[in-house]
Amino acid sequence: MRRKLVLIQLSRALVPLLVMLHHLSTTMMDYYGFNIWNLAYLPLTGGVYYFFSLSGFMAYYIYRQKFGRKGQLSDFLVNRFIRIYPLYWVVTLAFLILAFLFPWFATGAERDMAVILTSIFLVPNPEWQDPFLIVAWSLEYTIYFYLMFSILFLSPRFIGKALFAFWGILSFLGATGIIYIDHFLFDFLFASYNLMFMAGVFCAWLILHAQIPPVLGYLSMAIGLIGFPVTWMNALNPFMEISFEMSASISIMFLLVGLGVIDMNKEIHIPKAFHQLGNAAFAIYLVHNVVLDLFSEWMDQAGWHEVLGNVGMSLLLVVLMLFFGILAHFKLELPLHRLFKGWLRKDKATAVAASETGAVTKKT
Repeated sequence: MRRKLVLIQLSRALVPLLVMLHHLSTTMMDYYGFNIWNLAYLPLTGGVYYFFSLSGFMAYYIYRQKFGRKGQLSDFLVNRFIRIYPLYWVVTLAFLILAFLFPWFATGAERDMAVILTSIFLVPNPEWQDPFLIVAWSLEYTIYFYLMFSILFLSPRFIGKALFAFWGILSFLGATGIIYIDHFLFDFLFASYNLMFMAGVFCAWLILHAQIPPVLGYLSMAIGLIGFPVTWMNALNPFMEISFEMSASISIMFLLVGLGVIDMNKEIHIPKAFHQLGNAAFAIYLVHNVVLDLFSEWMDQAGWHEVLGNVGMSLLLVVLMLFFGILAHFKLELPLHRLFKGWLRKDKATAVAASETGAVTKKT
């Protein structure tokens, strides 16, 4: 029986919260010169990197016992599809409607057919144009990660493991520049982000196969959490010769291992509200930037900043992003997930019934 990882589940909320802070800081900086913790000067906060690693961690932890088993590959890919695409398409449609209603909201890319197609299907654009939803650039990589992870479901199992390891080696060679081809597909297929996903897989394997005492789990978690602000400070005022990407990745690995070890050794209980926040992480991640852009412009025109000030307006925008993200989770994400699950069960039941009917016909 698979143990429920409560802290890992809760940590999913780190992804949208870190990304929200960065986008909020950038927005407040653009409008009012208010730079929250100087985050606007950072390329990222590391939230997306955590998303990549956490995706690898959870994929391995949930599906490791299904590798090489018949029928599991299609189930894995379908489950990943309905987790990402339905809600993404609905939020994308909402963005396009807003762009039509409010010309200032549009980016101009809505008229480019190449961007339209790559945005809808979450595939890389040859011109490196981001999808309509800016945050969805990370989903292009996530879809790719899941496709590569699906190799592990091949039978016999050693073939899948060998191919997956080969992909990791090629990604390392590509990310370090040992092998390089000047083409956008090479940059995408062998990006350093692949190593973050594989690092998450390794962390899950580690907590499952190594006997790590809880005290080291707490220490690892503390190092990981401290690593984020240290990474930010080093990016703003360098005091260590280490890249932002590497520093954030090391922090993430410590955090994942620490949380995983504690979850594996302790019965963790958290308030239901925090559990739901982790569940709503994906919806918050998708929705928050649309909410931020829309309300920051409207509140600026209405003069709310003069009343609330920098801190008050920032807090209100955070509340709005969380509110609409959680609302999207309950009113869109969960119903869409149930709807698609129902269709799939019906199709599977129909297929099974047809095969059984065929078998009976043959016998008679």
